Amino acid sequence: MSAGRIVLLVFGIIVLVGSILLVFFGGAIVWAHTVLTDDEGFFGTKTVEVERDSYAVITGPAEIDLSGAWIWDWSNLITFKVEGSSDDPSKQIFIGVADKADLDSYLNDVEYDEVDELRIDPFEISYRRHAGGSVPSAPTSQGFWTASTYGTGTQVLDWTLETGTWSLVLMNSDGSADLDLDVALAAKLPWLFGTGVGLLVGGGVGLVVGTVMVYLGARKK
Repeated sequence: MSAGRIVLLVFGIIVLVGSILLVFFGGAIVWAHTVLTDDEGFFGTKTVEVERDSYAVITGPAEIDLSGAWIWDWSNLITFKVEGSSDDPSKQIFIGVADKADLDSYLNDVEYDEVDELRIDPFEISYRRHAGGSVPSAPTSQGFWTASTYGTGTQVLDWTLETGTWSLVLMNSDGSADLDLDVALAAKLPWLFGTGVGLLVGGGVGLVVGTVMVYLGARKK
């Protein structure tokens, strides 16, 4: 066997192995997107009960920097969805996203709970209590929310990435204490399915090319 055929055989095997990996990961992504998402393409958690005797539950601040958006539209990288409802028929749920500085000012000296740890599977939440002696005004009366929704029944908040330092807030719409809420979190990655299909197509092409290379390198004259 000539040196050229040996090289062709070795590279053909490498291409085959790489292509098999592409097909595997592409298939896994397409399967996950097809089976594990809802009708809108969101990956979601189970509905969980949030029952606290404070005025609000917030997530820790998430710092987001989209300074590279002039190259790529990072705002379409991921969309978050929060679905929630109040189990107390006398109260309405409020769901909002706010800048940390505005939220700190609004909840100054207000008793609230901050999510300290969040586990998806199994779903588990631990909180850190912030003490305070003031009663907040109704969140619906504030104008600093970058996104918000409130009302009776199930409320849905969709929010796409924006530059800033943000926190998610759950409250009663009148600002009262004692939260008894059912909440589910979800996220959508619009590019994920296309990436999976691309990996499958690339892997399929690689399998054909690798097979031809191995055949040409290994065949007898």
